[in-house]
Amino acid sequence: MNKCVHIERLFKGQPIISPTESWWESGVTFNTAAVFLEPVDTNLVALGALLGESSFDRFPDGVVALHYRARPKLDPGFPWTRSFVGLSIHLPDLTPIKRFESFVLGPGGILLGADDQGVEDPRITWLDGKWWMFYCGVSLTGDQHPANMWIGSICAASSDDLLHWQKHGPVTGEDPSFATSSSLATISNKDGVMFPDRIDGKAVLLHRPMDGDIGTWGINIATADRPEGPYSDLGQVRAAMAFEGYQQSWAGAGSVPIRVRPGLYLSIEHTGNYIAGQKRKYVLDAFLYDFNHWNPSKPESLVVGRLDDMMRPETDFELYGSSPDSVGNVLFACGTYVHDGWLYIPYGGGDTCVLAARLRFDDLVALIETQAVCH
Repeated sequence: MNKCVHIERLFKGQPIISPTESWWESGVTFNTAAVFLEPVDTNLVALGALLGESSFDRFPDGVVALHYRARPKLDPGFPWTRSFVGLSIHLPDLTPIKRFESFVLGPGGILLGADDQGVEDPRITWLDGKWWMFYCGVSLTGDQHPANMWIGSICAASSDDLLHWQKHGPVTGEDPSFATSSSLATISNKDGVMFPDRIDGKAVLLHRPMDGDIGTWGINIATADRPEGPYSDLGQVRAAMAFEGYQQSWAGAGSVPIRVRPGLYLSIEHTGNYIAGQKRKYVLDAFLYDFNHWNPSKPESLVVGRLDDMMRPETDFELYGSSPDSVGNVLFACGTYVHDGWLYIPYGGGDTCVLAARLRFDDLVALIETQAVCH
């Protein structure tokens, strides 16, 4: 048996979404959610809003909606360039077909000011008859020391059509990494990702509290009766795996998990690493989560297989960035989908643009426990 999985970079490694002259996306356009809309009745509202009433006939294989993070070159009056969420529509093979001129989600307008300074890294899940977007809202803390002047909060928004979004504010819960009804979280929290099914009647959220030493940061799991919370945190599901050559590593969530079979999910996620000279390197990993034999009192039992360091920065668009807001040597995925047996991964490269890759879905599921990959 072939004990590796081949990853194909699409479009000869060229971006599928790059900055434009529109002020809000003139700097960088990266980390994108991905929703594959098949031509079925449940997607009629979204397809009509995004492409018009004739979309079923025009796009018989469906389309992919990419909600990506964008930042302007300049954002006068703010301590940094804020993030916005743009929208681009693609064929299932990620060929671009339409891009909206205006952003679909921007900073501000929610209680506690949780996202006044930016809306970052959206992930989108269909649950309870709605599309749910979880993103990192950024706000000022009032502490003017540069290292402590911001806090990140997981925020929620919902939509019937993927175009118009209603903000629900910061996700609430008793853990200090979640907001309360009257105050923001006391610990920054990012990478909120909701599973596409209720588990034992609960909405299930992966998240990454940024508490303590960066080398201890990992993926926690929390459950709630409603997608917007309040959530009960059950503890850490996984941490980063140490590899030779990395001085320090930390885990981060990634794409919305894809159902393999009832109770079993595949997720493409990321690991951040410090390498020589305190430079960063972000890689993509793959994980299998199995709720069939999961013990909530032992959250780490959810992980039944992992393929760490699966995909590494290699191309110029991944290794380098042209903007002051770029961060080179970075791969970052917020959404994946399966079409025609392929797992498609649109991802942020170098915090600058959106690139695309694919691999055979069944091969990855079958081989994930071998922890082998071809580069």
